[in-house]
Amino acid sequence: MNRTTTRQLPFLINQNIYESKVVEGTIIIPDISGFSRFVETTDVATGKLVISKLLNAIIKSNVLDLQISEIEGDAVLFFKYGKRISAKDILHQFCLMKEVFNQEVNFLEEEFELNIDLSLKLIAHYGALAQYNIGKFEKLYGQTVIEAHHLLKNSVASNTYVLLTDALLDAEVNSELKNLNKFVENTICEVYDGIKKICYTFFDFENDLCKKCLA
Repeated sequence: MNRTTTRQLPFLINQNIYESKVVEGTIIIPDISGFSRFVETTDVATGKLVISKLLNAIIKSNVLDLQISEIEGDAVLFFKYGKRISAKDILHQFCLMKEVFNQEVNFLEEEFELNIDLSLKLIAHYGALAQYNIGKFEKLYGQTVIEAHHLLKNSVASNTYVLLTDALLDAEVNSELKNLNKFVENTICEVYDGIKKICYTFFDFENDLCKKCLA
């Protein structure tokens, strides 16, 4: 007599904890330029304190009601579900983060008698996002997340900039760029993983354009 044994996989017992709804959303990643060099040249105790304070300054300056998915060493992965956040709002958010970040750098340089050669850049992308839970942690999942991380490795020759993808800059938002074109350095398309071509516009803030941007 043949007996068939059916093994119930654990994820079938409580499938709800693995269910994930896919929605559109914006990913914003402020990232610290010069992080690797700073870690190599600064003692561990001082370095971790400096970086934690700078990341905290970035998080506290969030005025777009962004949620945090991850804090990844030198970067914060923010996201917000729903319609695209406008280019103007993202640039304003970056300028605020940059101002608070620089103030904290100046304070820490005096406190620790260090030369802290760190600056801030920001990547913004838009697309389908899914979220899943591992214990009490909520994680983002999807191609949009992978692309945003790839964009941190780009060909922009600046340490302080905002990079906005074409997926974020739809036709409606692009109309705003006509009023901001004095800040636009270039539009670039790059191929990632040998397959996906992603186009983006970057705004170079190396020469501190925030005062003009916020005017």
